[in-house]
Amino acid sequence: MGKEETLKSTLIQSVIEYVRANHADAIDKAYAYFWDEKNPDEFLSGTALAVGFINFEDWLLFDYKANDARETFFDIYAKGNKELKEDELALMNKIKGSLISLYEVISVSKDKKVTLKDLLMGGEEVSLRDKKLTKGLKKGDIFAARLLNLDNGHVMSGCVYPFRQEDKKKVLAYIDRMFGRYKRNEKTDGTMRDFLKDYGDMFNMTWINIILNQSEDNSTPL
Repeated sequence: MGKEETLKSTLIQSVIEYVRANHADAIDKAYAYFWDEKNPDEFLSGTALAVGFINFEDWLLFDYKANDARETFFDIYAKGNKELKEDELALMNKIKGSLISLYEVISVSKDKKVTLKDLLMGGEEVSLRDKKLTKGLKKGDIFAARLLNLDNGHVMSGCVYPFRQEDKKKVLAYIDRMFGRYKRNEKTDGTMRDFLKDYGDMFNMTWINIILNQSEDNSTPL
């Protein structure tokens, strides 16, 4: 783990502890919103449930607008912590504008280097080299994640929303509809980047709705 990634892990843990100690009510409100008033342990279990909680904390810190000024908890933590060191503040400013996007695995090399295509933002393909992150990935896999450029390479922030290959068109169509609604009703000149930053929770709704629909399909008699 590189210097920036190590510092990121320490910093995020500090922000989480600050939010838990000072903004418990906001966490409850954000949790209800993120899960659409549902109880996740009623339809998620095991690894999927653990991933769901990681995804919530990631969204809570990076994307959730915690007050009327639409500040994130990174913003609030930085304003309330005068003891932040220069390198901590620099890293926070570097990562706080990041967003979750949808990626497709284009290739996997023999040394487990994975090349990804951003299906929503476009741009150059990106590579993940960390074998802990790329283990089990194969060409054609689809997932949403927040990628951070740290230590001269891309790493995942922690959150991940795995989708089946056969759900690709369904996920893209849903996102396209939501983006269209965003431009009609909220920000007529809004870009995809604006939309993803404002509505990172959309990936959770897409993910759990697919899981719930799968459960209903599996319970239908043949």
